[in-house]
Amino acid sequence: MTEESLKFIEMRDKQKYPKESLFVNAAIQYFGRGIEQENLMDELEEMQDKLDRIENLLEENASKKKELIGKPDYF
Repeated sequence: MTEESLKFIEMRDKQKYPKESLFVNAAIQYFGRGIEQENLMDELEEMQDKLDRIENLLEENASKKKELIGKPDYF
């Protein structure tokens, strides 16, 4: 364990976490939730990117159809 980690353990709220193990377990759970949230945010960003690409494709297809509709049949 790093010196910084040991300092945090010593500075813990000893009424809330009378044993070091309770404090360490709470810290691990808190850290784990942060990682889960980061992973979720990454997934949401990927989904948004895909949606943006789909939207762009739809807009391109719509503009191509408008161009075709506006041209005379002999072209």
